[in-house]
Amino acid sequence: MLKSTTLLAAVAVAFILAGCSYGRKVFVEHDYSYETNFKDYSSYTFLECERDTNNLCTEIYESIRRQMQARGYKLTAEKPTLLVNYGIFYDNLRYQGYMQPVIKTWVDTENDGFRYEPIKYALDKGTLIVSLIDAESDQVVWRGYASGLFNAGQDNPNNYYRNVVRRIFDQYPLFAKGYDPRRYTQEIGR
Repeated sequence: MLKSTTLLAAVAVAFILAGCSYGRKVFVEHDYSYETNFKDYSSYTFLECERDTNNLCTEIYESIRRQMQARGYKLTAEKPTLLVNYGIFYDNLRYQGYMQPVIKTWVDTENDGFRYEPIKYALDKGTLIVSLIDAESDQVVWRGYASGLFNAGQDNPNNYYRNVVRRIFDQYPLFAKGYDPRRYTQEIGR
């Protein structure tokens, strides 16, 4: 009897913990264009945030700026090669994405045999979408997104959104044209 009560209690605790962690999961994914030479981009500017509430756009703006800077992109208003647009969607969202190889693999190989495999997502409330747009053609070349932002616990909102943006940009491991991260790291270490 004691063994079954202990086992039942352990199972109950496991379900409670699983339920808590389930509600905190943030889904992150990205899509990109096969018709893009990502090696040509070196600078960017921001387009206006589509929706601002409680300074959330400002926090996300700063987080994106840090991620672009870490990749060697220069923020400029004069002839940027990329435009950065981002928006926060507060309701559930149906989204047409694509199953693709990791972007770094595609950029390194530029294999014409890769195809777009459509996949439909039902994104949870609180979706952040970040788009990189070719400034010359006005075409979206990369889009990263995270959903379930408002389901997760947020002990420190600034760090929370900074981490979400970092997770989105983990999907974009590319550097600006002419930028050598090893040289930058060596200069910082001096």
